Amino acid sequence: MPEKIRKKPQAVSWVKTVIAKTLIGSLLGAVMFFVLTALASLILWKTDADESIYKFISLIIGAVSSFTGGFAGVRPVRKNGIAFGALSVLPVYLAEILAGVLVSKGGIGLIGWIMLAVQLIFSAVGGIIAVNKRK
Repeated sequence: MPEKIRKKPQAVSWVKTVIAKTLIGSLLGAVMFFVLTALASLILWKTDADESIYKFISLIIGAVSSFTGGFAGVRPVRKNGIAFGALSVLPVYLAEILAGVLVSKGGIGLIGWIMLAVQLIFSAVGGIIAVNKRK
């Protein structure tokens, strides 16, 4: 008689699933951020816009991409929208800050902390909407 095969505990597989789905949402948010940034920089370059609006445009792009990443990361899981939505933006934020620090050779300024707050809020809202959206 074959011995019974032990199954892995459900908690471990659920955690792996949540991490994988959250990272997929992060990846989608990062792609959206960099595509929107490239598009906005092309438009601002062609229109010869004033440099004072660059920070506001980056905040808008961060909000849209964070919402998208939070929504995409939480939609398959459909639980804990605020927490998983906010967690899905952290890898994206770290990549953005790393790129900004490498380019400017400086530290995180006030706009960096504001960007973190905006992205956390919008990704959490995306997660809440993903949990509450009907199938």
